[in-house]
Amino acid sequence: MKMSFLSLPDWQRAARALLMVLLIGLSLAWLFSRADSISIEQHQDYSRQLLRLQQLDAELNASVLASRYDLYRNFDRSSQGVKDLLAITRTLTQLPDYLPLRDRQPLEEQVARLRQASLDKADAVDRFKRETAILRNSQSYFPLITDSLIRDGVLQPALSREVGIFGRSVMTFLLSDDPGRGERLRQEHDRLAGVAERLPPATAETLRILLSHAALILTHKPTLDAITHDILELPTHALGDTLGQRYAQAYNQALQKARRYRVLLFVVALGLGIYLVMAVARRRRLAAQLADANRELQERLEALHQAQAELKRYATVFTNAREGMVITDASAQIIAVNPAFTEITGYPLEQIAGATPAVLSSGRQDEHYYQKMWSALKERGQWQGEIWNRRRSGDIYPEWLSIAAVRDSEGETTHYIGIFSDVTERKEAEARIHHLAHHDALTGLPNRLLLQDRLGQAIREARRKGSQVGILFMDLDRFKWINDTLGHDAGDHLLRTITRRCLDVLRESDTLARLGGDEFVAILPGLQQAQDAGLVARKLLAAITQPCMLGNHELSVTCSIGIAVFPGDGTTDSLLLRNADAAMYRAKSEGRNGFQFYSTDMNTARLGELLLEHQLRGALERQELCLFYQPKVDARDGTLRSCEALLRWRHAEEGLLTPDRFLPAAEESGLIVPIGEWVIREACRQVRSWLDAGRQPVRVAVNLSGQQFAHQNIVQLVRDALQEYRLPPQLLELELTETILMRDIERTLVILGELCALGVSLAIDDFGTGYSSLAYLRQFQVHTLKIDRSFVNDIQEGANDAKIASAVIGLAHSLGLRVVAEGVETPLQQAFLANHACDYLQGYLFGKPEPADRFSERLQRSWVMA
Repeated sequence: MKMSFLSLPDWQRAARALLMVLLIGLSLAWLFSRADSISIEQHQDYSRQLLRLQQLDAELNASVLASRYDLYRNFDRSSQGVKDLLAITRTLTQLPDYLPLRDRQPLEEQVARLRQASLDKADAVDRFKRETAILRNSQSYFPLITDSLIRDGVLQPALSREVGIFGRSVMTFLLSDDPGRGERLRQEHDRLAGVAERLPPATAETLRILLSHAALILTHKPTLDAITHDILELPTHALGDTLGQRYAQAYNQALQKARRYRVLLFVVALGLGIYLVMAVARRRRLAAQLADANRELQERLEALHQAQAELKRYATVFTNAREGMVITDASAQIIAVNPAFTEITGYPLEQIAGATPAVLSSGRQDEHYYQKMWSALKERGQWQGEIWNRRRSGDIYPEWLSIAAVRDSEGETTHYIGIFSDVTERKEAEARIHHLAHHDALTGLPNRLLLQDRLGQAIREARRKGSQVGILFMDLDRFKWINDTLGHDAGDHLLRTITRRCLDVLRESDTLARLGGDEFVAILPGLQQAQDAGLVARKLLAAITQPCMLGNHELSVTCSIGIAVFPGDGTTDSLLLRNADAAMYRAKSEGRNGFQFYSTDMNTARLGELLLEHQLRGALERQELCLFYQPKVDARDGTLRSCEALLRWRHAEEGLLTPDRFLPAAEESGLIVPIGEWVIREACRQVRSWLDAGRQPVRVAVNLSGQQFAHQNIVQLVRDALQEYRLPPQLLELELTETILMRDIERTLVILGELCALGVSLAIDDFGTGYSSLAYLRQFQVHTLKIDRSFVNDIQEGANDAKIASAVIGLAHSLGLRVVAEGVETPLQQAFLANHACDYLQGYLFGKPEPADRFSERLQRSWVMA
């Protein structure tokens, strides 16, 4: 017979009640601990770390790209980015305590993969910094050494031009993605390395240093590009996304389990008491439900806001991107395009929606090409390459296309995203650059580089066929006189006319090239006998000597031609050109207007240049050197403001010689230094003479040579000259080229500062033709920029030279500098420069260089001090 609870003694009832309360308390405590095991602080902190990971990864990629393209000159951001990325991955290894064991292991594995990818990226960034430092070092020194070799005149002209072409090709390679260009440059590097073995030790060492920098550029640039690509392609971002998704799943499972325990706790608590207890439990349950609803609503609102912000960013990128974007479904039917797509192709969305990208096909790519593209998309999920498509207008254009497949969680492709850019302008620019690199800008003829290639081909073909090759080296007689007398426009017109006449004489298989100035070379392949070259030379002479109208003048120009024939006169292109050049000099010495075949004694003819140098050594003592003066006028009203002193040599036999005839010899022999000192003193003496004669004060500009600036105490020389002739320093202006200023920046800044302290005016001559940097231009204490005549010759509204001249004027004025345009020969040039606020003008339009006595008469007529 069972005993009821009420019939038990009081102590037993108390004991049972106490035991029941204890059990209920323990159960409630256990349930409460399980229900409240999730820490919101830990969850929020871990979620913030995941978001921080994605931000750090994106910032690191951006800093690497910025360093790669020299937007950042140091690696502080990249180093800090790597440090922060590794720190955040270490933090993520500490998973929240509330996660169940079965969920922790997959998360720990995912964190380990993320940690390893971050370490891989850190290693790649370290290699990136080393490679970038190496490349930047060579990239900085390479153009300076190239310029030093060329400007110092230590190389023979042909080798100097080859080094210049090689330098420009290497710098172009830095901006190129063409692997073939690197291979060609390595071949040219190896060839120049062989040439260096035959040079004097000092010159060879400089050339080897140049080639070592070039080798570093050719080696490390592709490596750096590959490392940059590896860094950007490392899956840290994707692994971070996956970790975030898996953590969210584990957190939701833990949250659901905690909720079940809370429900159970509520049920147990609900049955504990009577109405009061039930009322309290009901209130708690309602509060808990309300808190859960608020929390869930807050989470949904935050997720919605984040999704809306992300969609807005994506929409902004999609709408404003300059690249065309197209989105298709899994069957490649177009469902969306951005405005850039419509601008490039001409197709709006409403017209192309539902169609496939095949509507853009140009037919240039065959079926095999597209099969390879789709195969890559299926295997790797992405493809990129150059492709030719057709616009709505029917025009065919090249584009660089990248396609990525979008897959769902099960790996099934749901969409394709294509991003492309129109590369028409880039291809046209590449074609123009290639043409300019191999052709003369004035005549359109092949230049020396293309000439050597054509000559090499002709020699190889002649060896195969057993034929001969004729090389005709042509030089127009007294062309310099035409330039000096009639101006450069007349000279350019004459060169173009001679080019057309020669091309009319030559066969289609022949090659006519312009080496520079008035020098031309014709290659005649497939000759059966050497005398055939002489027949062609006679035809060329007859064509060249025909009268030509140059402005209002009808002139006949003669030509001297030297002939060398392969294989009798040489078996290499350089030897044949050198021998043809020697034969041309013999033709000139024999009275010009004729041709000569090469003979072995002709190379001695060049000894005449040594004779010129010998005569130049005594020119100062014999007082054969003199200064001519050319006016500089105010661009607004044509008033004479200052002048430039120009050196001339009154040669006893050859008459008045301009600097281009004898200064190269002076620079090679070192005579340029005493000649330059004489020019400064003579200019100061002449200005003093004008002042003593009652003439108005005029500032005179003197050109400084590179050797004079580098090896002479120019500051002391100028100070002594000013003191000797009691000349106010503001009446002396020194002109230096960009190349001179950039050779030794620190020394240049010191010398310019000391010259400014003397009170003399400083000008940068031939601005725009050298390697100067705008960053240094702000530091140079100069007062004037002179626009080179090459930008003034063809100046007109809308032309590139006009834009350059206008930009230089604006730049100079923004820096507080005066602007002088030289080479002004037409009223059109004067009007354009005046309208664009150029300060002063110099050129034949206002006066040719003239002796001091005639210039003194000009001073007496009109002058206003600037």
